[in-house]
Amino acid sequence: MYKIIYVYLVIFLLFFPTGLIAKRAAIIIDYETNETLFEVNADTLNYPASLVKMMTLYLTFEALEEGRLNWDQKLKVSEVASSRSPSKLYLEPGSTIEVGDAVNALIIKSANDVATVISESLAKTEREFAKKMTKKAKLLGMNNTIFKNASGLPNRAQLTTARDMAILSKAIIRDFPEYYKLFKKEKFQWQDKTYKSHNKLLKKYDGADGIKTGYTFASGFQLAFSAVRNDRRLIGIYFGGDTSKHRDQTLKFLMDKEFAEHSSGTKVEAKVEAKVEAKNDPGKYKIVVGTFKYEKNAKRQIKIVKSVFKSDLKNKEGTIFKLKGQNRNFYETQFIYFEKNEAYKFCSFMKKNSFDCFVKKKI
Repeated sequence: MYKIIYVYLVIFLLFFPTGLIAKRAAIIIDYETNETLFEVNADTLNYPASLVKMMTLYLTFEALEEGRLNWDQKLKVSEVASSRSPSKLYLEPGSTIEVGDAVNALIIKSANDVATVISESLAKTEREFAKKMTKKAKLLGMNNTIFKNASGLPNRAQLTTARDMAILSKAIIRDFPEYYKLFKKEKFQWQDKTYKSHNKLLKKYDGADGIKTGYTFASGFQLAFSAVRNDRRLIGIYFGGDTSKHRDQTLKFLMDKEFAEHSSGTKVEAKVEAKVEAKNDPGKYKIVVGTFKYEKNAKRQIKIVKSVFKSDLKNKEGTIFKLKGQNRNFYETQFIYFEKNEAYKFCSFMKKNSFDCFVKKKI
């Protein structure tokens, strides 16, 4: 059941000046179309924490595909790897771990010592491996990411964005579909000890199948997450949770919201499309400026935005889109009939004036 606190959290994210909440960021994308369905501070630089391990795993999967690593190959543990801070398997210097166990340890336990073991197996040093990680990031289109280690342990120069982590999540699912199935595992066993996944939404969220959690004091609680409902996959990223529960509940709210809009969008949007034809096919993009529990608050927000940007919106129509959740409805405020470039330009202008927003293409 949706709780009022979740609604107010989303409203807080949408309407507070972004400079005050730089650590918090979120993005939801459609896997097939690559459309951004929701974003707040998606291009704000943040510390990636253990989400870094997704790139370590990407390069590991690539090495397995190319034959540079084998699934049962034993990797040697160095003193440097053994010395890494928890979370870890407490590997002893000179011992070994098989690649398959190492992969599971990264996904499920998020073991920092194992991340270093893999990095030293694929490069001369972890530092050199981090350079390879950054190079791969650029090739994938992660233009705002710099990696400095294989684990995500604190480094002030190691930075990323929510959007870049969405790109990486999609790349893993797309490029390594068989290996991606491992992200759905909830536990693995190592030397008679069972480790359970930190990703609690795997059990609780309908359609969930991965991918990775993260946390440091500087980053807050983070989650890269993917789920499939009715043959539609969404990827969600959330940075800056106060607790793991807060992180999970917030991303659950956002994912539910986008799945709900998609499932109810065809019928409601058909009425809007009729208006489009009547207006000689105006722009097909819209700017969303808020989601509310009560319709009266959504109407009030339209009036506020219109009053602030009166001259800019004189040819645009403000409308309310009803979102059907599992137990209640929500009301999304939109301004429609924008061309693509016009929509992104005006949304950017709104953000500079302390009104957060995001752009969507009409269904």
